[in-house]
Amino acid sequence: MASLEVLAYTFGVLAVVLFGAGACAFAIYREVKQGGPDTPDFFLTARKSVPMLTIAWSFYAGAMGSWALFGPPSYCTYAGTLGMIMYSISAGLPIIIVAYFGDVIHRLVPSVVSMADYVRRRFGLGVSLYVAALMLFNMGVAITAEYTAVGSLFADIIGTKSLPIILVIGLVSLLYTAIGGLYVSIITDQWQAGISVVFVLTLFIFVCATFDAPLSPLPSEPVDLSWSNKYGLASIAVMPISLISSTLFSEAMWQRCWASASRKALLGGAALASVAVTIVVFLFGFGGLLAVWGGVWQPNEDFTNTNTVLFSLFNNTTWILVIATVLAVVMSESAVDSLQNAIADTLSTALIAITNSLLTLVHGPVKGPVLQTVFMGAYEQYGIWGIRCIVLLFNIPPLVVALKGYNVLQLFLLANLLTTTSVIPVLSGVIPGKWTRKAITPFSVSLGCLLGLASLFIWTQIRVNQTGMTYCDALYDVFLNAYDYPPFLMALAFSMVGMVVGAGLEAVVRMGMRWEYPEYDLGAPEEMEALQEAVGMEGGGEKGEALALGMVE
Repeated sequence: MASLEVLAYTFGVLAVVLFGAGACAFAIYREVKQGGPDTPDFFLTARKSVPMLTIAWSFYAGAMGSWALFGPPSYCTYAGTLGMIMYSISAGLPIIIVAYFGDVIHRLVPSVVSMADYVRRRFGLGVSLYVAALMLFNMGVAITAEYTAVGSLFADIIGTKSLPIILVIGLVSLLYTAIGGLYVSIITDQWQAGISVVFVLTLFIFVCATFDAPLSPLPSEPVDLSWSNKYGLASIAVMPISLISSTLFSEAMWQRCWASASRKALLGGAALASVAVTIVVFLFGFGGLLAVWGGVWQPNEDFTNTNTVLFSLFNNTTWILVIATVLAVVMSESAVDSLQNAIADTLSTALIAITNSLLTLVHGPVKGPVLQTVFMGAYEQYGIWGIRCIVLLFNIPPLVVALKGYNVLQLFLLANLLTTTSVIPVLSGVIPGKWTRKAITPFSVSLGCLLGLASLFIWTQIRVNQTGMTYCDALYDVFLNAYDYPPFLMALAFSMVGMVVGAGLEAVVRMGMRWEYPEYDLGAPEEMEALQEAVGMEGGGEKGEALALGMVE
């Protein structure tokens, strides 16, 4: 296997470095051609510059990291056939949902920089910082899963050290995104996605040509692949809820909305990417199912070896394992560079919001805006590189956790649960209109998120009462072990109840105290025409503006 180690590392590192070098060269060429660097806004958003096919490749590359070689096959080992189908459908569906809401938000606020930026305009600083923190945690988990997947491949399959390849992927992707920003990342997505599709087809053809294990009716032992599988039935709710929630709290997906050249480019590109992601995830999931079904892979006693299930189909064939390795590192690089940009965008938004609020609070409404202008000038000159340094430090915890070799699905479960607690309250802020403005306020949204989070700990206590396990063991079971439907449904239900209760309480207090509801701060006056168009209303001047904001009927 020494030759496998050498070949895997050589071609894996070569692929990462070549893509990185190409990205840096393209970024430098663009800067020379246009006579200077991009503006900070374009650096972070690539606003309205990317056509349909390019954005489709970018959505695909951003969504399809190396986790796809591990997550879907691993999930099928205990969720069976139905789990495989629901996983594949649910992997592609969120891209269309993000594109739809992203189009609405971008028309509401053409200058929006990030989802956290929109939330700040809609709900204020407090809610936006919570959303930014949740998004950073979710994206941190996604990076951890990428590093873990690649590390597991090199440690468990190739039989060599995992740290060097993780460092190469992290540092190279950080370098070229720091130089070129989002636009260059999107351009490289085309190259990386194209290579990954070719390699996926190669693996598919190899398995079709070499798999000869006998297939009996779907077994129920030692792994239950039947349609009545408990976790398979649970996947009908779990997979759509969890994957939609986690995707909506990833700025990597929202950035594609700001970058799309037009509404047609965004929605068309998202549809194409959604179909491609669904097909590829299905193929990987079916590979895991096939390995179990044909007896090629057998679980150990506690099912801790599920990361390797797909690779059992490759018969230890050196050349196909090398192709799988290159596929994994290329997919990982494309996902990681998207996440690096997204983290920088989210951190930038939070930093600007906090600083501007503090300047106004400390220096007052007259001097504060003047100092804000000075701060923004300094930020435009130096801030991006400062944010990149923070992103570099942000990568250290995921790197440390990745070396532990945890199951990729366990990592995603934690993030999926936490994002589910807040997805409905936050997304409801996109709904326009007079009555929604009164019901969907910072207070009602905050209470909804809080009750959604509390529901997870309530379910944990229920598990303690049901099973007799300790509370710590129950926490592990709920947050890191079982993709079961009750906590996901409870999180959604409690968050909606919290919003309704919050809206009712606030209405009573405001009526009693004769307090007005807070106004929107969706942007500059020139954005109002787009706002009115987005909500399907006509009219101009003060009346049109009030209509758009839902302030009058």
